[in-house]
Order: sequence, then C-alpha cells, then structure tokens
Amino acid sequence: MKKQTTATSGRPRKRNPWTGRYAVAACSVTAPVIVADRSGTPVLWAVLSVAVLLAVTSGFSMRHPSGHGGSPTAREPDALPGPPHNLPVLSTYFTGRAAETQRIVGVLRGPDRGRRRDERPVPRVCVLYGATGAGKSELAVAYARDQLTRHSLTWWLNASGPDALRTELLEFAQYVGIHDQESKNVVLMNLWRWLRDQRNWLLVYDGWPAYDDALRRLLPSEGDGEVLITTQQNQGWDGLRASPVELRVFPESEGIEFLVRRLGVEPTKAAEEACTRLGRRLGWLPLALEQAAACIVQAETTVVEYLRDLPGGASVEDTFRLAVSRISETSPAAADLLRLCTFLASEDVQKTTLMQYRSVLPDRLRTVMADPVIFNREVLLLVDHSLLTRSGDWRDGSAAYGMHPRVQTLIHDGLSLAERLEWSQAAVRLMEACFPMTPDLLASRPVCERLMPHVEAVIEKLVWGDDADGGLGASQDPEALARLLHRVGAYQEHRCDWVRALDFFEREAELREIGNGDALGRATARYAVARQRYLLAQLDGAERECRRALQLCDDREEEAFLRLRAHCQRQLGGIMRERNRFSEALAAVQTAVEIYEGQAWREESLDWAVAEQEIGLIHRNAGHLTQAAGHYERAERRIPSRGIQEPPDYTVFRAMLQRDLGIVAQDRGQLEHAEERLAEALAVFGAHRGPEDFETAQTAKFLSDVLRRRSEHHREEARQSLRVLRRRDLRRRARTELDQADRLLGPVVELHRKRSEAEEHKYAACLNKLGSLRLAQGRPAEARRTLEQAEEIYLRLYGERHYYRAKSLTRLGPVLRALGDSATAERVLREANGIFRAALGDDHPALMAVCEHLSDCAADRGDHEEAGRLRREADRIRRSL
Repeated sequence: MKKQTTATSGRPRKRNPWTGRYAVAACSVTAPVIVADRSGTPVLWAVLSVAVLLAVTSGFSMRHPSGHGGSPTAREPDALPGPPHNLPVLSTYFTGRAAETQRIVGVLRGPDRGRRRDERPVPRVCVLYGATGAGKSELAVAYARDQLTRHSLTWWLNASGPDALRTELLEFAQYVGIHDQESKNVVLMNLWRWLRDQRNWLLVYDGWPAYDDALRRLLPSEGDGEVLITTQQNQGWDGLRASPVELRVFPESEGIEFLVRRLGVEPTKAAEEACTRLGRRLGWLPLALEQAAACIVQAETTVVEYLRDLPGGASVEDTFRLAVSRISETSPAAADLLRLCTFLASEDVQKTTLMQYRSVLPDRLRTVMADPVIFNREVLLLVDHSLLTRSGDWRDGSAAYGMHPRVQTLIHDGLSLAERLEWSQAAVRLMEACFPMTPDLLASRPVCERLMPHVEAVIEKLVWGDDADGGLGASQDPEALARLLHRVGAYQEHRCDWVRALDFFEREAELREIGNGDALGRATARYAVARQRYLLAQLDGAERECRRALQLCDDREEEAFLRLRAHCQRQLGGIMRERNRFSEALAAVQTAVEIYEGQAWREESLDWAVAEQEIGLIHRNAGHLTQAAGHYERAERRIPSRGIQEPPDYTVFRAMLQRDLGIVAQDRGQLEHAEERLAEALAVFGAHRGPEDFETAQTAKFLSDVLRRRSEHHREEARQSLRVLRRRDLRRRARTELDQADRLLGPVVELHRKRSEAEEHKYAACLNKLGSLRLAQGRPAEARRTLEQAEEIYLRLYGERHYYRAKSLTRLGPVLRALGDSATAERVLREANGIFRAALGDDHPALMAVCEHLSDCAADRGDHEEAGRLRREADRIRRSL
C-alpha cells in the first residue's frame, strides 16, 4: 500500500536529534581541511583523512530514528543499534507480498554475471512498478527495513519530480558531510563520487514519474550499492540496465487478511465473507481497501452498511469521494485543508509554514488555524480517514503533512472552476509569502530548496480564469505569482542553474506583459532574462532582452529606474565585449559609470567599483593593457570605505582586482609579478569562498597557466645554459612548476566539468589551459584531444570567426607541430592569426604567441627569412605592451 495509509507513515524528515549530533561530528573535519589546503603536506593530509573517517564513522554508528511520535497504526522494530536510515514507518497492517519481496531480493542480491573483475562496480537497480495504489511504497519500506542490517546506509528519496528529488539528494549530501556549493550540480557530482567509494548502501527512489535523461542524471552510475525505484512506468528502463518487478493488486487471501486486521474484527466466516464482498467491489486494490476500511472504522459502521452507500460498480475513486463528502459535511475547514494541499506537492507540507503564513489563506481555514487545538483536531480527522498523512514531530517543528497523488487528483477533479481558482491562488500566495525575500543568501538555501517541489506544483497546477469581480483568485494579489517567479529565478541563478533560472524569469516576464503595466517590474524581468541568456552564451537573446529593458527605463529618473538602467548598461557592455564590439561595450558601461557619478546612493554598494572593473576587462580583451590596469586600480579606489571592519564581500572584491592585475601582468609577459598577484588573490578566495567556488577556480586556472609558462621559460633557459649545475637547477624548477600547475588545474577542470551543462564556454577555457599543460608535460596526443574539444565548444557556441576559437587554435598549433604535423599546425595558426587580426586588430597581445609559433613552423620548412620576420612582429607587439 502507499505509505500514506497510516498516521505516521509519511516520509519522516531528517531534522531529528541525532542528525544534529552528526552535524557536529561532520563539522570537526573543517579545520583539518583548511590546514591541509594551505600546507599540502602528507602529514596533515593524513590527519584530514583520519578526521573525516572518525566524523563519518561516529555519525553512522548512531541509530537513525525512523519517525517522531507514536501511533497505534504504526509498528517499529526493536530499537537495536544499526546503520543509519531515514525510512518511513511501516504500517501495522502491512500484509503479504512475500513472492514480490523474494523477486526484489533476487534482483538486488543475486549474482552479478555481467561485470568483469577489472570493471568498476555499478549499482544494482530494481524497478518496482504497478498501478497507483498497488502498495509499491509500502513494499519498498518493508524490503528496506528487513534488509537494514545488511546495508551500511539506507536512504529514502522522494522521486515524484526533478525538484523534489534534487532537494532530497542535496539533503542527503549534507547528511553524509559533503560541503554545500553554489552549484547544485557540483554537490551532486561530489555525492556520486562519495557513493562510488562506499559499499553496501541502498537508495530507494519512491514515486519515479517516468524514465528520462533529466532524471537519469539524478541516479548514481557507479558504486557497490543498490537502487530500488517505485514507479507506475514499466517501460523505458533499458538504458538503466534495471530489472523490473511488477506489483499487482492483492490476491484474494491477502486482501481478506488485510481487511480483517485493518477493521479490527475477528476472522469469523461472516467477517471474511463481508470482506470478500468489499474487496471484490474494489478490485482488491490496496489503496481502495485502506480508504474504505478507514472510513468504516471512523464512521463506526459495518461493511454491509458501507457497501450500501457505495454506487454500483464502485471504484477507488468512489471510496475517496464518499470519504470527502462526509468530511465536507461534518468539517468544512478540514475539506479546505485538503483543497489547499491538492495544489501543493504531495509530501512535506510543513505545519510551521502553514501556521506562520496562514494570514494569506481563505477565511474559513485561516480562522480554524488560529486555534492550534481545533486545527489539530481537523488534521487528525483527515488522517483517520486516510486522506492525509502526518509525519515528523510538532515539538521540534518538523511536523509535516502529505497526500497521496491519486487523492490529490480526485479532489482536484471534483472542484468547480471557482474553487480551483480560489485554492490555486491561495497556494500561490502561500508560496510567495514563505519563499525567502533574499534567496541569494547562504542561510536561505535550505528553505528555498525545500520549497522548490511546492513551487513547481503550484506553477504546474496553476488555474486561470475570469476573475473580474475581485472575489477569488489572482485579483486578491495579482503580483504574487510574478514576485514568486522572480525570487525563485533568483535562487536558481544563485545556485548556478541558469537554464532553470531562465525558465522562471521568462515566465515572470510573460506574466508581467499581461499584467497591470508596471514598467519597473517588466524591465526588471527583462533584465533578469537577459542576464541568464548572457550566462548561457545566448548573446542574441541577451542583447534583445537587455535593450527591451532599457527602453522601459527611458525617461524615468526615479532611483529604482536609474539603478536598473545602470545594471542594464553594464550587462549590455558585457554582451558587446563577448561580441568583440569593444567601443560599444565601453560606451555602455561608461554610461553606467556616469549614472553612478551623479547619485548619492553610489556609496551604498560596490556597483560603481564593479563598473570600473568591467571597463578594465573590456580594455584587457581589446589588448589595451595599460588602460585595463588603470581601471582596475580606479575600481579599488571606488570601493566604499567601511572602516576597520571591512565586509567580507569587499575583501573578496579586492582579491578579484588583484587577480585581474595578475592577468594583465601575464599578458605583458611579467610572469613573476603575475604569479605573486594571483597567489595572493587565491589565498583570499580560498579563505573566504572555499576551493570549489567559481572565483577561486578562475584564479587557480590563471595561476596554473602562469606556472606552466614559467616552467617553459626555465626549460628554455636550461637548454641555453652552458653551466651544468645551472641547467640542473633550472630543470628541477621547471618540473616543480609543472607539478604545481597540474595540482592547481586538475580540480579546476573537474569543477568546470561538473558545471559544464550550464557553463560549457567556461569549461572550454579550462580545456585550453589543460591542453597546453599536457603538451608541456610531454603528452601531445592527450593535449590534441583536449584542445580540439575546446575548439569544438567555441565553434558551436560562438561561430568560426570568434577570437575565443582562435585562442584554442593558437594552443593547438604547437601541439600539432610536436606530433610531427607542421603543415597542419601552420594552417591552424594562420587561421587563428586571421581571426585575431579581424576581431582585435594588429597589435593585440594574443598575436605574440601566434607569431612565435608561426615562426617555428616557417623555420621547420627552411624559410628563415619568414621566421625572422614573424619573430620581429612578435617583439614589436611585446614592446608596445
């Protein structure tokens, strides 16, 4: 039976006393991590490994309580020490299913004949499929509980949709001690890596809607563990190498046994005959039997009388309609709670959320909720009728409600259009009220992530209609949905999920276009859309939306419009910079600077300083290194003064400027100076942002490239030196620098690979530097594959004439030459030379490397005059810097 059949059988939340103790244990690894990062010594890394092992072991050795509060309808095995789990409580009335259980055991525990010994283990996957209400979840709970002592870890995941499942996985990652990151993909990749290194774990994915690629990425692909999936789908699992097990309705004998136990009657012949009549009327579907039995018990009636009230040809729908009808007659407020939950996700409706934000709910329900005693009585009424489930503990604030998806559908279908409008919009207002106002703050992440399944449900079930009388629906707060969409989009952007952020912002923009004509709201939404398209390298769409936002800001001098106009101009500058239209980019950002210069509120934030930094970046891309350095220094002077206690984000911004100045020094060939600045910036980022932060990774990427170039210079010096000891010392330094570069760049490439779905262009930049590093390490074949992958990404995203692609070609040339294909190398380098000159002019620093490599190719074919000319051209550009 579906786990909603008992008062406490809903999925319990992970907020419980021992989880708090686990968190303390896990936190003990933080200090050794920081020390190890800064020293890199084997001794401290050994300390780190022991600390992590002790922290995880101490957490796993504690018993995970499987629920809060007692219930006469739930049973719990004896409280013996065992591996951690978060399984729902198994229903007291769980009956039979021995044959299906054995088939699951055979799939998940049988011999694995398809894998060679030298292959990495992959999880065994069993798909338990069947009709809604067949009892898939309850059987999964029973199997998992029966196998608890055989697994090192058992975890239950609500897989009813991508948002719900992603939320569950992020909570799971936090539970096992994986540090949170801005990018959710990074957290999940770290979780898969953690599972790969563990053994004998079990993950239960409950309520999987259908097999598709989006959900496939939320399954572990490696590791010695088991995955049990419950779903209605019996097809489409071939790519997962999963074995299906079908769950049908009760056999008659098991159905009779269940009804006798659920009704609490003696198993007399008369009782069994009555149960047989009821079971046959309802087709022996476990969900229908549970609901009918609950209704009979609560009404204190008999099976015969209940059957008399059912219409002919009764179905599971009829059992629930009868229960809802009786509830509506005796307790309208309880029926209202059902209607509200119909428009939310099927699980984890937090009681604290309902109580805290009840002011936005319709009058009747709000009035009942004002008295906790009366409200609890209404909830218990629904629980006793198996219409609602309750989990968690009200004493620690974890109490939550759930509703079977089929019950949601039945109630929804029975509502009139007016009722759908009322409760759809009530759900919108509830989500808008409780979704954090500042979703970009670290402290807001858990709340935002937990609300995302409800937000998705609210949007999916949104009801539109003519509501001109103001009595129902959106007219009570027409901006609520737009505000909610904007905040949810901002949260997804903060978590680096720009594809999903774009979806929410586009919905907001579309909604505001048919709204009340709020120009600021429309402009803000268009700017948000432009920002996401820019981050996704969709430059045409980004420019279009940005100009639309600017049009809405024209001739408006209010502060809010001026701030937004400045943001739009800066965004437009970034778009033009990516398109090599540097003069237009400079004009746009300079317009923003002029806005800041004329306003007193410029001192309230870093916006003015960031605009100067952006001008510096445009100059650097255009090859104007002196101007770039000047604007970076000016940006530092524009940082508002905050006294001795400077805010952390100001300190981080100063590190960004140090990094930018280090990159300018690298472009000028001042590698020692570049290394000093980049190392200083990296230390700040590491202390404030952590090793997997984007800015930390960017700085490590550039520092790695500087070390690689220094290594090449030292090797060249060694070749030219006539002193034996000097040569040996230079070669040793070169090897050390290459090793340092490899240690820095490896984690950066891995991080960007995890984020490549949304940041493919940034991944390509990492591949460029990795390709050059592999060449320096004497691995040209690997370097070629890496650089060709980067070039293909740039070609697809930006086109064949963009200078980003020319950067890949410039690095690919010497690789091809090292592989003995000097002719192809020269052709590739000449193509890069043409792209750079067309896009950036004849004096850009990027041309130095192209000319030097072309000089080597000319020398290979014996054209020393051409080689000399190219060397002189490279020297001319270098002197100009």
